[in-house]
Amino acid sequence: MNTDLPMNELDQTIAAMVRSRAAFPDFLRAIVKGDLCFLRNYHVGVEDEPLVIKKGEIFPLALLEDADGKFTPLFTSEARAEEGMRAGNVPMLTYLPGTLPAKQLLGMLGVTSFGAIINKGCVTGEIAIRAELIRDLASGKVLKPTENDPIPNITGTMKALDPADYPTELVQNAFDFMRRHKNFRAAWIWLLDAAGRTGYTTGVVMDPPDAVLFHDFNLALHAGLSRDYGSHIVVLDKKRTAEFEQVLKLSSPFYTAPDYLSPPGTKV
Repeated sequence: MNTDLPMNELDQTIAAMVRSRAAFPDFLRAIVKGDLCFLRNYHVGVEDEPLVIKKGEIFPLALLEDADGKFTPLFTSEARAEEGMRAGNVPMLTYLPGTLPAKQLLGMLGVTSFGAIINKGCVTGEIAIRAELIRDLASGKVLKPTENDPIPNITGTMKALDPADYPTELVQNAFDFMRRHKNFRAAWIWLLDAAGRTGYTTGVVMDPPDAVLFHDFNLALHAGLSRDYGSHIVVLDKKRTAEFEQVLKLSSPFYTAPDYLSPPGTKV
């Protein structure tokens, strides 16, 4: 593999995301900015044919399959596509690389049920994205901030957790993201038992509140998890802090900013 290729912005966010899921929002913004390279199944004259992807018709691009489903390989540039094909020992005249604006290509792929794998076999590392995310990227939906407090109105019991029982990957995602942004002052995680179903609630103190940053946190928190934790986030403003007073007294934050002062009566 060629380690001398210059790293464009998307390459850099892929490499950063391989190291930490905190980079997931940056990856999502970078992937829709420029062009993406695809691999067309080769046949004589293919270079003169327009790329057409229609539901129910033969898929014209390379397609890989693993336990999670079918994925088409996409690349951040034609040079990365060549690198990936060399790494996979792909015979000549198997595929023909081509490029399109990322949003256009993702929109075309959105009519299928296939995911995509970005920079497979490249030194940047590789990132897989599912079909639903491809459609949300093409429409822009995934990057639009949602309500600042998405926890539903559920009746149930909120329980403090022993640190040994924390869902490690959920807490790690949260910690990695929050330590990069000074708006996050403190965070707790609790077990929610509602109608016999358990999940986790992450309570965060933000100062000042920021809807875009909160949305990015929600994306990063749930990126790359090995399972569905039934996780929700609640911003602990004055009203919410009062609602969660009892569980706050029984639990310690898993994250605090260096200069954060805990409210009176909370456990440190």
